[in-house]
Amino acid sequence: MGNFHKVMVGDAELIALQDSWVVRQPGGFFAGVERDAWEPYRHWLTADGLLIQNYGSFIIRSDGQTMLVDTGLGETADPSDLQQAPSLLEVMQDAGISTDDVDLVLFTHLHWDHTGWNTVGPEGNLQLTFPNARYIVQKKELDYWLSPGDKPANRPAFDRVLAPVIEAKRLDMVGDEYAANREVSAVPTPGHTPGHVSFGIVSGGERAYILGDTVHKPVQLSEPGWYPGFDLDPIESTKSRRMILDRAERENALLAGGHFAFPSMGYAVTVDGQRTFRYVS
Repeated sequence: MGNFHKVMVGDAELIALQDSWVVRQPGGFFAGVERDAWEPYRHWLTADGLLIQNYGSFIIRSDGQTMLVDTGLGETADPSDLQQAPSLLEVMQDAGISTDDVDLVLFTHLHWDHTGWNTVGPEGNLQLTFPNARYIVQKKELDYWLSPGDKPANRPAFDRVLAPVIEAKRLDMVGDEYAANREVSAVPTPGHTPGHVSFGIVSGGERAYILGDTVHKPVQLSEPGWYPGFDLDPIESTKSRRMILDRAERENALLAGGHFAFPSMGYAVTVDGQRTFRYVS
């Protein structure tokens, strides 16, 4: 079973939800960055020198609405590399949230590990996991995945996770700077995918950013030029990463990274002239 962690951002509640996780060798995760380059950053690795890859989603409770940001791996994910079977729905329940409670499902982007729990059930009898929710996606993102041509292997499983939402008329396409309500809005952070966004929360004088895959690991606060090989536009993704990290540190905003080792949330701080990440307790 995964974990959950709750914090307040002004009057809004932000809950990190762990679907599952893997551990892997750090060398090669970032393009051209081999194991030796991690030596100054061993504190971001396990005692065995491995890298934790979390698969997490976030609940925002704001202004009377319950929003889920990204839907994780899903029940059909291959468990062979995972430390446990995906358990997002059980973790939500432990956190006091029913699938019926979700009003909006917000996507940072549409990779398979961010859309997996859109539906449940066997092929031929798929059901929407969040039956009362509108599923919100940036038009630029959906257009990319629906356009002709070869796509990366981490594309969404369209027939399973997107087609049923479209057929049920529950999918809304929005612009890059979509506002879910007066406290939650999208922040364009393209590069990982063409329509990638982060989500900003502004409430009661406090701020937070849900990063999606703009930042995969805390080490990128110190090494913002490191990028994973599956970024579609590394120049653009690096530009987006620098922008959101500069903004967050300037605003003393909470950062929430779904692939950060759990509890996934903390702050950008500068220590001895170098930016780093400090987890919330």
